[in-house]
Order: sequence, then structure tokens, then C-alpha cells
Amino acid sequence: MAIDGTGILENDLSIDVQNEILDRYDSGQSADEIKSYLKSELQNLSSSLDFEIYISTACLTLWKIGLLDDYFIKQLETIVENGADRSWAEIDKTAILQRNIALQKLLKKISTPILKVRKPRKYKTLVNGLFTKGEVIAFQFNGKYHCLIFEDFYQYREDAYYAFVPTTYNDYLKPTINTILIEEIPATKTNAMGSFGVRKLSLYYTDIEKLKDNFISIGHLSIDLEIEQLGFNRQITSVNGLGELEHQINDILEGNKTELYACYELK
Repeated sequence: MAIDGTGILENDLSIDVQNEILDRYDSGQSADEIKSYLKSELQNLSSSLDFEIYISTACLTLWKIGLLDDYFIKQLETIVENGADRSWAEIDKTAILQRNIALQKLLKKISTPILKVRKPRKYKTLVNGLFTKGEVIAFQFNGKYHCLIFEDFYQYREDAYYAFVPTTYNDYLKPTINTILIEEIPATKTNAMGSFGVRKLSLYYTDIEKLKDNFISIGHLSIDLEIEQLGFNRQITSVNGLGELEHQINDILEGNKTELYACYELK
């Protein structure tokens, strides 16, 4: 778990908890369903630090949507009374003091009902109107062509991403589907048994749509389903221009990769 600071929402677990609560709330789940889920998840936490983060995040998020009750408040009161988890002291000598201050401020904040409750939100469904699965996309930058293989379009709330598998194609000659078949794609071992997963590059939908006139479709390839399902994803929220796109492709290709010619075949 990554911890970026001592604030209530400055670590991976807190962001996950907040998103889970808001997603359930936005989808129309009742207060009882949301809180029952949270209470059941508390039983699965592996450390006192995780418990502290979970409770503090749940209190803040439930307060924002007007669903906070005495059960969660009392849990937070106990945490504040006992002091922040000792694990914060391992970050640096001031972290535990700062965390205690953050927890105390949180308890004071949620002790007063929120004046403007966050209402459930409905998000417009965004549509992929550019590519089909397995489509090989080429673009030219500084005279050289690069190729991506489109795999997926996905949306989370108001944001959406085009997910591609980069290829090692890097040449002044315009590629054909046959030249891509002898290129490599980046993959990473997923376990000690040697299973591999393809590394994907997901780019924000508006960035790709701004660049669409630079893309050339050269055909379709099909990826091995197991390799795709075991894959890893790098999500990029901003790519301004073809130069940055080239940089992101090269950055992934410089990581661990293997020759996976069998992963693709002509459709």
C-alpha cells in the first residue's frame, strides 16, 4: 500500500474505500446495504493500520453523503483516544504527530452534520467511436512509424480510456500487418511459474480523440485470451501530442518483455 502523506485520503487504501462507498451510493444502494458491506470488510483487514485508515475514510465519506452513524463515530473516537497507529512513526519522526492532528480534525469535522449532502451522481456513458478490438494503429513521429494494438475501451465515472498494447515497431517504412507479426510486445511475468501478462498502455479518451487524424489503421490481430487476462495496465491521464505518446510507448518497451509471437494471429 502506497502512503503519500498523513491526511485522511493520502494513501491507496483510503482512496479505494472512498471510491467503493461512492460507487455503491451512486448506483442506488441503500444506507443499510452500504454500511453492512463496510462492516463485513472490516473483518478482512490484516493490520491495525489498515483498520485506522478504513474507519477514518469511511467516517469522512459517509459524512459527506449524510449516512454517518454512531457505530463508525465511536470507532473513530476510540482511535483518536488511543492515538494514531504506531506504524506512522516508521515513516518519519513527525508523521505520527501529524496523523494524530488529522484524526482529531476529522472527528471534530464529522461531529457536526454536513450542511450540503453530496447527492448520488449519474455519469454519461462514453462511447468508443474510433477503434475495434485487435485493430493495429500506426502513427508517424519524426519520420518513424510506431504501432499500437487496440484492446479495450473502459470508463470509470466521468473518465474513459483507450487501452493499447505497444509493439516494438519503429521504422521509417510504413508498416503492414505482416511486418507487425514479427514484432515483439511487452509482457511481464505474473508469478513464479512463468506465466506472462501483456503490458497495456491506457490513454485518456480525449487525448486520443484529439490525435485521431494522425492514426492509420493497418489491419487486425487477435491476442491470446489468457495472456490478455493476466496483463498489467499503465493508465495515463494526460498525453499532449505524438512526442509524449512515443515516450510512453518506449518507456514500457524498456521494461521486462519477451518474444510473444504466438500471442497474435491474423483475423
